[in-house]
Amino acid sequence: MHTATELYILFVFFTLRANLSCSSGENNLQDSFNGRLFSKTEYRYLDVPHFAATRVHDELECVFRCLRSHRCLSANMATSKEADEQFWCELLSSGKGRNVMEFKENKSSHHFSIMSTCPSSRCHNRGTCLITEIGNDAFECLCEEGFIGKNCSIAAKSCKELGTAYNSNLNRVVTLHFDSKATPIFCHFGDFGCGDGVWTPVMKIDGSKSTFHYSSSYWSDKITYNVQGGKTAFDSHETKLPTYWNTPFSKICLGMKIGQQINFITIERQASSLYSLIADGQYRNTSLGREKWKSLIGSQASLQYYCNIEGFNPVCSWSSASKARIGILSNNEDLCSSCDARIGFGTGGKPDDSNTCGNSAVYLTDNGDKQIKAIGYILVQ
Repeated sequence: MHTATELYILFVFFTLRANLSCSSGENNLQDSFNGRLFSKTEYRYLDVPHFAATRVHDELECVFRCLRSHRCLSANMATSKEADEQFWCELLSSGKGRNVMEFKENKSSHHFSIMSTCPSSRCHNRGTCLITEIGNDAFECLCEEGFIGKNCSIAAKSCKELGTAYNSNLNRVVTLHFDSKATPIFCHFGDFGCGDGVWTPVMKIDGSKSTFHYSSSYWSDKITYNVQGGKTAFDSHETKLPTYWNTPFSKICLGMKIGQQINFITIERQASSLYSLIADGQYRNTSLGREKWKSLIGSQASLQYYCNIEGFNPVCSWSSASKARIGILSNNEDLCSSCDARIGFGTGGKPDDSNTCGNSAVYLTDNGDKQIKAIGYILVQ
């Protein structure tokens, strides 16, 4: 398997002089391209439309053809000759900086791109300054992953921000930056049950563990838990990421995994962060309805018939009764006092205080008594 190797080649005009005649246009080339720096990345192909395709005898000729066009910012070239003893050479009007996801490993081609000499001070956070228009002062910044904006000055706080900046669909581990710290996070793309788009993970909860019990301080503080768990997708590795208090959203995706089955629901809610909805302990209602919450569990779900208080921080008046950080509580009477049933995340209280995510229900329920502990997933967009 080939690995991508990046080489830097300084093409000076007098090196190419043998390919030129002495016309005034060629003198302009000398003025424009004397000392131009190219990078060669072996076994890579920039998969974007080309504006010209030609045949060349060697790498120097392919690069020179790129130099002759003011539209050309990079080129793809074959690694081996074809039947006519020449290489194919594609000229491109864009570079790998704007097409990160289209810069792919390919054993049949090498990629050449013009490297700028513009001041690195134009780009913040270790961004690389790239010339975008030959002969002019136009430039763009190739940002280190996790930073966006014209000058790489903005730390992306969500997978959606990165996906929009890269004009790409992310479904992989990326780097986000919070409080000057790099955090690897697995971005989820596509409709896995919560609708299209790029989703940012916030928490994973194991309902059989006490880590994220209703009374846990993790719901009210800004302290992470096992950030490495954010690098994996829908597994059982509990995590609380800095996205809990840093990432704004308009949608919340909630998932519960029981065995190998995962069910999802969404909440339409605008907020500056999940922390802003939960940390102060204040109740904030939602209106999904019993059946929507029960769909997280599936056919085994069970609740009592009455009360049905739902949302963020729902609690019943008896201190020992069911409670949840996100979810629905029910009772066998209209009053929300001695609630004996719940479906939710960050749960506690009767009838099973050890069940911190899932479904717990006893006494006059609609589908029998249940003690179902689930793996919970919370993502935002």
